Amino acid sequence: MGIKSLISVVIVVAAICSCAHTSKTITREPVKVNHSEAYQYFYLEAVRQANAGHYDAAFDLYRHCLELDSVAPEVYYELGAYYIELHNDSIAQAYLQKAVDLNPKNDAYHERLAQWLIQSGKYDEAIEAYESLYSSNQDRTDVLDILIQLYQQKKDYDKMLSTIERIEQMEGTDEQITLSKMRVYSLKGDTESAYKALKGLSDEHPNDVNYKLMLGNWLLQNNRVDEARDIFLQAQKDEPNNEFVAASLYDFYRQQGEDSLSVIYRDKILLNKYTASRTKMTMLQQVIRDNEQNGADSTQVLKIFRDVMASDPENVDVAQLNAAYIQLKNMPEEDFNAALYHVLDIAPDNAAARLQLLQGKWKNEDWDGIIKLCEPALEYNPDEMAFCYYEGMAYYQKDNVDGALNSFRRGVSRINDKSDKAIVSDFYAMMGDILHQKGMEQEAFAAYDSCLQWKPDNIMCLNNYAYYLSETDGDLKKAEAMSQRTINEDPTSTTYLDTYAWILYKEERFMEAKEFIDKAIEHRDSTHNNSTIFEHAGDIYINCDEPKGAVEHWKQALLEGSSNADDIRKKIKKYEK
Repeated sequence: MGIKSLISVVIVVAAICSCAHTSKTITREPVKVNHSEAYQYFYLEAVRQANAGHYDAAFDLYRHCLELDSVAPEVYYELGAYYIELHNDSIAQAYLQKAVDLNPKNDAYHERLAQWLIQSGKYDEAIEAYESLYSSNQDRTDVLDILIQLYQQKKDYDKMLSTIERIEQMEGTDEQITLSKMRVYSLKGDTESAYKALKGLSDEHPNDVNYKLMLGNWLLQNNRVDEARDIFLQAQKDEPNNEFVAASLYDFYRQQGEDSLSVIYRDKILLNKYTASRTKMTMLQQVIRDNEQNGADSTQVLKIFRDVMASDPENVDVAQLNAAYIQLKNMPEEDFNAALYHVLDIAPDNAAARLQLLQGKWKNEDWDGIIKLCEPALEYNPDEMAFCYYEGMAYYQKDNVDGALNSFRRGVSRINDKSDKAIVSDFYAMMGDILHQKGMEQEAFAAYDSCLQWKPDNIMCLNNYAYYLSETDGDLKKAEAMSQRTINEDPTSTTYLDTYAWILYKEERFMEAKEFIDKAIEHRDSTHNNSTIFEHAGDIYINCDEPKGAVEHWKQALLEGSSNADDIRKKIKKYEK
């Protein structure tokens, strides 16, 4: 048997043991003092090897122990687990049974055997094993719990009941035991006994309306409609403001097709500001489902939402569900936004609603609206870096680079060990771009380095960093390596190809540069301003001793609207023939 197979023995053993909750600690059987010294040595060495994860060696040592002492229960116990892993079921069961037979007072042996029998689907034998275990441990109600499940598997409902009664004798009668009996009576088809059990529980607790409701719901499920109605109405008389009573009456009248009465109790639940939010949410979800099944008239649902929000104006759960419903029904964007703003009015720290609003404003390029939403967000959600990002990008789109830089710096100041690495990387990348734009080259390069520490494959950062390094005649080898990664990632990107070509040009590798600038021009988007690419192409071509091609590219750069027109005209004049 290989080590890899034996390693999973521990997992299998743990899985078997999880079949039951025991109240006693399972311990390893100690080595008997009358064992031979050789046996004790090899047994303890087997234990040591197993604890060290050397399962092959442990397995061989345990088998050697049996050669030294063929009636050592602890060895049969240990080897039983190994044979389970080897899928040798007959030997596994025989060894576990042998351990029990040799030491019948060891509960751990009994329990392991019983659990293995369950796992093997041998329920009759498992029942016998657990009954044996219980006979010597009559305080083990956990064993009785397992027996109840086993008897249920066998559909032996009488045994289930007698086992529940054994628990009842030890712990006394309580709600859970009575309900367990009722469930078994129902499984058995003995509805009269089930009714008596539940009725008795209700009679024992006359001031607890919950038992009345349980009895009423049972009667309703068993088509004893008039009796159920009487109990629900009595419960309402006892506790007229109880939301669970109202919910039961709502379900009752809805099931009976008495819609006008069900609506009364529905509204009694929804319009009571003291009804638990969870109950309201469940009811509103039911309202939406019913409406969808009956023609999907959203105006009816929206009116209910308005009424509920008016009666409970501070309930953010209802306000959020209202917004979700408006989105689900693809209603106008202004209606959805109004619903989200209502959520923020109630809970200004609701980051989800604010982010949804920001996404809409970003789509509509509402930069001022984004900034207005982000400013209070940083007070309510100081650890949410996304708001700094949205705010910084909005400032950047407005050409307010100082405002953008401040936002991004606030963002990086909030970095912690749970921060999203991609977002942190983008913060530093944007800071690098802005700092370069402000002429702060060293600070920009430091920001780019930080960006790549968080996300080494941030492609936009790699491209910009590489290009700016080449423009400042910095570390061209570093720039080339970074640029190479970008074209490996996207070999048809005009921007990345242009950057790589320009770095090769700076390294005076002109023929290689020409190859990549040609690819950049081939893949360019003709709707964009490509003047820089054509100017680069002209500079590269002239150094490849192709003045005609250089002049053509420079002229194209002028047609594209180059901001470097004066210099380009000088070059054209110098080389045009």
